[in-house]
Amino acid sequence: MKLSTKLSLLVFTSTLLIIVMMGVSFYILSKSFYKDQSQKDIEYRLDAHREVVEMHWGPETLEHVVIMESRNPENTFIVFDADFNVQTSTQPVSKEMLDRYKSWIVSVFITNERTEFVNTMTEHIPHIWSFEPFEIDGEIAGYLFIDQDTGSFEEARWTLLGITTFMGLITLLFSGMLTIFLSKRVTLPITNARSLTKQIAKGNFDVQLSSEGNDELSDLLRHISSMASQLKEFRDTRQQFLTNVAHDIRTPLTYIKAYASLLKDQQVEKELVHEQAAIIHQEAIRMEGLVKDLFQLMKLEEGSIPLNIQGTDLVELIQEATKKVKLDSDNKNIDLFFSSSAPSLVTNIDQDQFERALLNLLNNSIRHTNPNGKIQIRLEKWNNEIKIEIEDNGEGIPADDLPHIWARFYRVEKSRSTKHGGSGLGLAITKQIIELHGGTIQIDSTLNVGTVFMIKLFDS
Repeated sequence: MKLSTKLSLLVFTSTLLIIVMMGVSFYILSKSFYKDQSQKDIEYRLDAHREVVEMHWGPETLEHVVIMESRNPENTFIVFDADFNVQTSTQPVSKEMLDRYKSWIVSVFITNERTEFVNTMTEHIPHIWSFEPFEIDGEIAGYLFIDQDTGSFEEARWTLLGITTFMGLITLLFSGMLTIFLSKRVTLPITNARSLTKQIAKGNFDVQLSSEGNDELSDLLRHISSMASQLKEFRDTRQQFLTNVAHDIRTPLTYIKAYASLLKDQQVEKELVHEQAAIIHQEAIRMEGLVKDLFQLMKLEEGSIPLNIQGTDLVELIQEATKKVKLDSDNKNIDLFFSSSAPSLVTNIDQDQFERALLNLLNNSIRHTNPNGKIQIRLEKWNNEIKIEIEDNGEGIPADDLPHIWARFYRVEKSRSTKHGGSGLGLAITKQIIELHGGTIQIDSTLNVGTVFMIKLFDS
């Protein structure tokens, strides 16, 4: 069964039940109210008639009371004497009914309940019977009796039933229209989402869903679109990752294979053997470094590398890191400048991992800074925020490449191999290390002007 059909049946059934419950409840309450009010009204009238009769006993008084009651055609008013002989009445009454009236009065006289709803005929509306004894000179002189038909309530009941039925039909009509609107409003986007998620499951991530509005369905459609975009990016990144891994591993393997073949199949001089063996050794080291970086990045992303957090002086750490890259910077005649807002700045970090992140950034800056350039390292603290900036005046990065600079194996120069640079994992590893420390890293770069890496740590 379709969702729209289920929704329609649910709304229709719920509306119908509500209408029936409201109608029944209103009928029961109105009937109870009518019975209560009718009973009180009759008892008040009989009590008023009794007072008048007792105060002004006489034929004129009885006639006056009968005239007052005769104005209501739905009731029968009878004045009995003490022996249950009819003194006067508003209309003729059969002997059978008079006997029933007398028997009822006698049966309930000993109780305080002097009013009762009585079914006078089978499958007929009930009547209200009520009596009130009156006294003359301290003795019971007779009984005032009313037999009132409840036909007016029955007419009101049928009128109420008709109104309720009409309103119920109108309500059902509007609920049907509302159900159709809601089914289209709710089920149509869900149907579209289902169709498009099937396409996503088949590998087609180029899908877009309309998501106007601020309700839950709009949020769902936006999340599906976002998921499709992320899956597409993941697929493209994975393909690029596998391509780069294959390329970066194939290159040193080609060198190793070629020079090993020369050593195996040819008679070469000792100096040439030494030179070719050195190349094989160098390429093997590069492969080992690449595999090591891959495992390091994988463990960082999984969070399986425990950090040895301890108080560390960042001033000393940065100074040690600059010493380790001093040889590479001197080879390119690049000046390294370091400044700090304080002579000592201690914070809680993993010294080894954080130094590796700094070395990755420094080596990246040296690699992409032209000879005779300069690199500036700035350290400062403001309140609980520590900021480290590494700025160079090197090649810079095109704006289109900046969003992807942290991706694994991403290179601005797509044709550049690891022979002319790092493994392509340094920046990805650096970002993971900084984020594991609860910090952030950003990059600001302008082509042919330079690049600034900004690390922010939050000292607790």
